[in-house]
Order: sequence, then structure tokens, then C-alpha cells
Amino acid sequence: MLCCYRRMEDHKPFEIVSVMSRQPGKMIGIGSAYDAAKFILEEWPDDGNSEKLAAAKLILLKCLAGDCSTRTARVAFIEAARDADILVETPRRPPPTGKLERWGKRKPTGRA
Repeated sequence: MLCCYRRMEDHKPFEIVSVMSRQPGKMIGIGSAYDAAKFILEEWPDDGNSEKLAAAKLILLKCLAGDCSTRTARVAFIEAARDADILVETPRRPPPTGKLERWGKRKPTGRA
């Protein structure tokens, strides 16, 4: 019996990109080249027929074949989504400081 699942490495994971779904008010997090390609095929807005979309399709296919980086595929998907006005811009979190400012602090009791 053939197994029909793929390993996660085959999906070419990248940092999540948030886009709007066809369902009003619903966001989807795209976290791999495979998910991006599937989203383009199944969820992309009907009026999407731009040069950036065509380039993203080609780059995603190359990425899934192992011929380009996931970073390149992610950028191509972001540009196509921005062009289609479905990209949800999310602010980046600042890097952790390593300081535990609130943890373990106790209020002074006045004892010396």
C-alpha cells in the first residue's frame, strides 16, 4: 500500500504569512511553499491574474522542486498577495531582551 502523506520538509516551510480568505473576515496563516501554492490554486481571488501572481506560481513550483530557496518563494508570495490586496501586514515582534522584569520581584516589606 502506498502512503500518501509527505514529510514536512517536502512542504518547504517558511515564516508564516497572513492573508485574507475568500470567506469575509477570515485570515489564513500560510507557513510553507506547499501551503502557498495550494492557497493560490484554491483560495486566490478570481480577479487575480497579475504578473506578480504568475511569477509567484513559477517560483513556488521551483521551490517545491528544490530549485530555489524558501525565502525567495515567501517573498514572491507576499508580493503577489500585496498586489491582490489580500496580505495582512503583521508587525514583527521585537527580539527578546532576556530580562525577566516582572518575574520574581516582590514588593518591599519595609524590613531591613
